[in-house]
Amino acid sequence: MGDCQLLTNHARVLLNLAVDSDLRMREIAERLHVSVRAAYSIVTDLVAAGYVTKRRDGRRNRYVVHRDVPLRDAVTPGRTVGDVLDLFSDAKPRRSPQPVGNTGKRAGKTTRT
Repeated sequence: MGDCQLLTNHARVLLNLAVDSDLRMREIAERLHVSVRAAYSIVTDLVAAGYVTKRRDGRRNRYVVHRDVPLRDAVTPGRTVGDVLDLFSDAKPRRSPQPVGNTGKRAGKTTRT
């Protein structure tokens, strides 16, 4: 079946950044099978459109995907970036696991009996 992709490279970068906000350009390029220059161009487009904010954190860049920003698409009026992310993935920011409920114990500590 040929090389048909359902999503544009811009959408694929957005999905990847939504899941992992500290991806490097090289990693984005590898995941999309594009050049680093192309990955940089796509991220620049997403920042210029207001879908993503780039923050410098030491020697690395961190990205914030703005899920509440409306899409600029006449076909999908009223839809947001978050709607697209929810549709195509479980694109939730990577975070450290948090304990669920009140277990009475501190996370990461075990008690000996």
